[in-house]
Amino acid sequence: MVQGYRIGVIAPHLDGEYYGRLLPHMHQAVRERQSQLFAIQVADDYLGITALDEPIAFDLVDAWILILPSASASFLEMLGNSDKPFVCVGFQSPYPQGYSVLADNRTSMKTAVCHLIDHGHMGIAFVGNVTQYDLYERYLGYRDALEERGLPFDERLVVRTDDNLLESGHKATEQLLLGDIPFTAFAAGTDLNALGIIDCLQSRGYSVPKDFAVIGYDDIHQAAVNYPSLSTIRQPFEAMANEAVRIAFEMLEKGKPDARESIIPARLVIRSSCGCAERTQFSSAAEFDHYMQSLSQLRISLHNITVNNYKMTQGLILATKDDKIHISKLFWNLSHWGCLALWEEDANGEKQLVVRQAFSKNGDRVPPVGKAYPLHRFPPVDFLPPGTQPGGEDVVILHPVKSDLQNWGYIALAGPLDPLNNFVANDLSRHSFTILAVALERELLFDQIRSIAEKLEIVSRTTNDGIWDWNLETNKIHWNIRAHNILSRTSMELTNEPRAFMKLVHREDRKALRLCFVQPYRTNHPIQLEFRIRGEGSHFSWIYMAGDIVWNDAGKAIRIIGSMTDITEKKDNEARITQLAYQDALTGLPNRLLYKDELNAAMKERDRDGKKLAVMMIDLDRFKIVNDTQGHQTGDMLLQQVAQELNACVKESDIIARLGGDEFIVLLSRIEGVEEVVTVADKMLRMLTKPFLLEGQKFYLSASVGACIYPCHGENVDSLIRYADLAMYHTKENGGNRLEIYTPALSSKRVERFNMESGLRYALERGELALNFQPQVSLSTGKVHGAETLLRWNTPDGKTIQPGEFIPLAEETSLIIPIGQWVLEQACLECRRWIRAGMPSLVISVNISALQFQQENFPELVRKVLRDTGIEPFNLCLEITEHTAVQNMEHSISMLGELVEIGVKIAIDDFGIGQSSLLLLKKLPVHIVKLDPSFILNMIEDSDDDAIAKAIIEMSHSLGLSVTAEGVETEGQLHRLQQLQCDRIQGFFTGRPMTSDQFIAYFLEISSWMS
Repeated sequence: MVQGYRIGVIAPHLDGEYYGRLLPHMHQAVRERQSQLFAIQVADDYLGITALDEPIAFDLVDAWILILPSASASFLEMLGNSDKPFVCVGFQSPYPQGYSVLADNRTSMKTAVCHLIDHGHMGIAFVGNVTQYDLYERYLGYRDALEERGLPFDERLVVRTDDNLLESGHKATEQLLLGDIPFTAFAAGTDLNALGIIDCLQSRGYSVPKDFAVIGYDDIHQAAVNYPSLSTIRQPFEAMANEAVRIAFEMLEKGKPDARESIIPARLVIRSSCGCAERTQFSSAAEFDHYMQSLSQLRISLHNITVNNYKMTQGLILATKDDKIHISKLFWNLSHWGCLALWEEDANGEKQLVVRQAFSKNGDRVPPVGKAYPLHRFPPVDFLPPGTQPGGEDVVILHPVKSDLQNWGYIALAGPLDPLNNFVANDLSRHSFTILAVALERELLFDQIRSIAEKLEIVSRTTNDGIWDWNLETNKIHWNIRAHNILSRTSMELTNEPRAFMKLVHREDRKALRLCFVQPYRTNHPIQLEFRIRGEGSHFSWIYMAGDIVWNDAGKAIRIIGSMTDITEKKDNEARITQLAYQDALTGLPNRLLYKDELNAAMKERDRDGKKLAVMMIDLDRFKIVNDTQGHQTGDMLLQQVAQELNACVKESDIIARLGGDEFIVLLSRIEGVEEVVTVADKMLRMLTKPFLLEGQKFYLSASVGACIYPCHGENVDSLIRYADLAMYHTKENGGNRLEIYTPALSSKRVERFNMESGLRYALERGELALNFQPQVSLSTGKVHGAETLLRWNTPDGKTIQPGEFIPLAEETSLIIPIGQWVLEQACLECRRWIRAGMPSLVISVNISALQFQQENFPELVRKVLRDTGIEPFNLCLEITEHTAVQNMEHSISMLGELVEIGVKIAIDDFGIGQSSLLLLKKLPVHIVKLDPSFILNMIEDSDDDAIAKAIIEMSHSLGLSVTAEGVETEGQLHRLQQLQCDRIQGFFTGRPMTSDQFIAYFLEISSWMS
């Protein structure tokens, strides 16, 4: 490969979430090819300049990369007429010889909108500036998703914004909320639009994602740390940058590439704003590292913005001590070499760029003042510092110097890229370009020394800082309007007296403020201080103050001039970031991150003293029922009470944290042995058995507790948490409400459970589930009354798994809801077969899980199944367990009442093994009591079981309920149940579970025998 190419990059800005993340990757790719990068920053927000129209460095640059439409039509035409390769990033090339590198905006936005649809959102709004190419592609992706999923497009749900910023997202949301078309989700063209949407929704009392789901685009650093964290699409910056450079070099060395466009895929990043659980937002350790890096870098960036404001103020103060501003004293971030060239006419009237100022912080050569260069040959490549040579770490930055009056010329800078410029638009050298242009303008107009106050006025116009000027000779402080506004947020009067200012300062900060103003006299150090001032009521605002002393020719301090910034929001954000990072928002307990830090520290202490520690995982049993029946607000209040009570069960030196949901984790930081773990667990379990009183209602709880010991069971933080989790799950699988200590055998059991769960997730769609039917026979007539539906799982390896093995897992993972719906539909379809085969009065019984029973729309689902299958309501009997029936009596009475109104029969299954009574069940609208098989098994030999069965049958009949005995296996059991006048029996004696075809044959055989 030929080395030593110069690659020109034209971009509106060189910092921020978009340009600042592309440029470093481009620079690295160019360096790896032993070439140079010239970066031309063209945008000037003050003057409204958005594109480059002058052929700066045109003869020097071998190939061009344009980031977004950053070149004017005339410059593009010049490129189109030349033989120089050029690559357009983020937009399509307007000329055939140009090539484009584009993020796959359309497909990725389609994926994001489909994700919202998969969450159940049917009304989705789009917010974005569709006049931009990439935003328009995202809008088309939104349309594609609606079309693919069969949803209607409604123009009223599209808001076309003027820009991609927060305020536009906020305004768009207000407009949509005033409309009359319902919607539940937003697809935003950019993350800043999306964050504006969230701010607006939250300010109006809406919850994200509970009331509205939101997805953004770009994955800026604020997205990961927002609350809620923003689901978004991650721009493939590195891939786009590398592809643009690759194409440029391929065009230089080999000619035209095969394709005129390179489409780079973008990835959907799922977080919590779309409705996915916050605790599962990190798909990998790299995602978590990305989140934590964003938190850290945003804090650093917020701090550096404040410090850089001061540095720029200080630089301007230093610059104005001379007759003219010199570029070496302005704020250029990390740039160490610079050259200012201004337009001048030669003897022939031709305009050239003439060097008027230059500097080098490292002592490198600089071009001589007065040397002239044509525009297309600037900058002076013979004088560029060594770091800009092919493969060097420095970038050459070119920027036009313009003001309202005229086009002054160009400045060239050399230095490394600031790594923080890819987090926010943090490059304050932008202000230095403006300051330089304004300084040149004023020098032209007045040609005299400008006062320090005039220079501070420039800073005042280009920053949000307040400016103050303390005249030491008169002992009066002058505040500009901005400073006065900052300090006037108090009921106390602000005057030009220093004492009046001091009274505004918080008492605890006054000493530090006095010392700060003394130090410059002694050490010649500038003033830098953060302090609080009084606000309204008891509120205090945070201020960052910077300044320096002005000395006269005699060396006497005559003034102190500086700036001040309201950093209250920054301080609040820092506190919020810390809280989000280390504290659970609901309970105030430590979160997983802080817990792991504390556990790691405790492990090191135990390594030193030779003692042990314990990790305990606590999961509340069946807590989901509370959320489903009482609502999440009640559930949250109950969790807060539980957190307080659990915290009271451990010592002050121990830690209890909330992992999310109803899961807690405990660190017993110093123990002698397992006995202490057992003692703490018993205390917690006893505490949970006591009723929790909430809004007049009592709640009874239990928990599954797992524990492991360090260093006996694990050697690192993650393994200890995992082993405690395994032990806890083993407890839950065995009924809960107790403690399990980890053993290595639990790991293998967990693997088996995982494999079963994975298989069960696909069992339904693979057709592995099958129904059997066990006959129910009337004892008074001997006829077949109906059949109970029994579910079987036939795995691909030929095994048949019984319900007792997989139904608890299905309930725990909520897979029981789709499985239960399928069972209900298939059972009713088989019943229709039986009716058509001449069995119109048969009743099909179907077991309903607790999760199905908690569905508010369950009665409507039953109605739909009856309509779709064509069977009558009296042909269907729904069985619920005794435990489910009495768990929430108010809900059960309401739900069963709706089902009875439909006309279906209701049976209470497994009756007799719970703590309820028939008198309690009298409140429920049920028809049948199913006697648990445990009473039937030994009723002939065991008089107690016989007495219980007799009592249940007699009391049921007295309440108008019929009784079905389950588990009848002998003739003796049948005769005894006849004597007790039991209505129906079910069991191996009258028929084992069978297929639908076998049941039809069974019924016909019994009918034939009866006749």
